[in-house]
Amino acid sequence: MTTSNRWHLQGSVGHAYSGEEARLLLRNRWDWGSQETWFENDAGRLLAVVTNGERAMVVLLDAEGDAGEHLVDPRGEGSSDGYVLSNGQVDSYADRDTVAFDVAGHAVAYFIEHGTWPAEVTVEGGCHE
Repeated sequence: MTTSNRWHLQGSVGHAYSGEEARLLLRNRWDWGSQETWFENDAGRLLAVVTNGERAMVVLLDAEGDAGEHLVDPRGEGSSDGYVLSNGQVDSYADRDTVAFDVAGHAVAYFIEHGTWPAEVTVEGGCHE
């Protein structure tokens, strides 16, 4: 794993997560009531996951303030709520702008291991709300 691909929880450089560890962490954090998780790599890129337990918003930013890119579900219709941010704000997102929670875990694990998204996910640049 190259230095730029070493991902850790934002603000903590103590442990670099493997893809599988990151996937398990997302599941465990949901179980612990933490719906928002931010990973950061040594180059300053940010990978955010916010979930309501069924679906997840997954965003990759080159730096804070970047519009970034996010995973989408091209067949998603409607919207889902219950995305609780760490500041207590509760958001709703279009289902098109989120993916199933298990898809999110797989995509994050793959991204951390390979530095690119898996072929089976769809990615769009910029955030859509």
